[in-house]
Amino acid sequence: MDFLKKIKIPDFLLKQEPSIGLDIGSSSLKLIVLEKRGKEKILKSFFYSELTPGSPIGNSFSNFLKSKKLEGRRVNISVSGQSVVTRYLSWPKMTLAELKNTMQFEAKEYIPFPLEEVVLDCAIIKDNFESDKMLVVLAAIKKTILQERLGLLEKEGLVPKLIDVDCFCLANIFNKSCFALDASVREKTIALLNIGAQTTNMAIIDSGALRFSRDISFGVKGLALAGLSAEITTSIDYYENQNGRPVEKLLVSGGGSYSQDTLNFLNHQLNLPVDSFDTLSGVAVDQNLNLEEFKPKKNLFTVALGLALR
Repeated sequence: MDFLKKIKIPDFLLKQEPSIGLDIGSSSLKLIVLEKRGKEKILKSFFYSELTPGSPIGNSFSNFLKSKKLEGRRVNISVSGQSVVTRYLSWPKMTLAELKNTMQFEAKEYIPFPLEEVVLDCAIIKDNFESDKMLVVLAAIKKTILQERLGLLEKEGLVPKLIDVDCFCLANIFNKSCFALDASVREKTIALLNIGAQTTNMAIIDSGALRFSRDISFGVKGLALAGLSAEITTSIDYYENQNGRPVEKLLVSGGGSYSQDTLNFLNHQLNLPVDSFDTLSGVAVDQNLNLEEFKPKKNLFTVALGLALR
């Protein structure tokens, strides 16, 4: 066995099924392919396509996928918007299996929809949250929205590998890239924004743990910055009042991260340091990837990359 450990296995033998993140946005489609080489994931390829305003998404989606020859592939997708609900709860310590079983009965206290109309899931974020307590997240999505998204994939011959929430993708890429690179953020409380065309995803990370998330109904198109900053302020105030820890910084990705005027406005209104969130930070890149083409669009791929990193 010691002899076998010393043998260098060629990369082509270490390759596994690619991890594909597909972000179906309101104005564009983004797809990221990460190739697995041993324990490492390498950014192999990316694809971006604008959606035609007013046209059914089905036609554009079909054309996009056919050109990429993805039929039969397993993909990671996500959902967002007012039909998605997330709650962060302090819960007595128990196993994940026990938590999932308990939530089937307790979730009605936290979800504003009838339980028969939603799909539920939950996870343990921190198991040493407080004495005999753990921090858990409960997520629910309306079945009609989920069925619509799954139907779109099935029609095109795609297989859903997992279904995530946009805000969770935002936290995932932060923890897999920036958090790993900069030890100074390990104890900080940081708000993340992904400003899309019509919706902004917001997540608050405290010492590496996702503690708050929501979708805000303001985006790049027809962006009402005053309204967006007011919603961000309300969220930050709520978080700080509930947890007693101040948010120290705001990192912005998505289309809004390319406007210095937007960053300056948020900095002024929120009285917080505001920076663009480099989503490619800490991600290994294939040497054949066209970085010159990808870099100008990289912050649009936050959700897709967060999905592929799962």
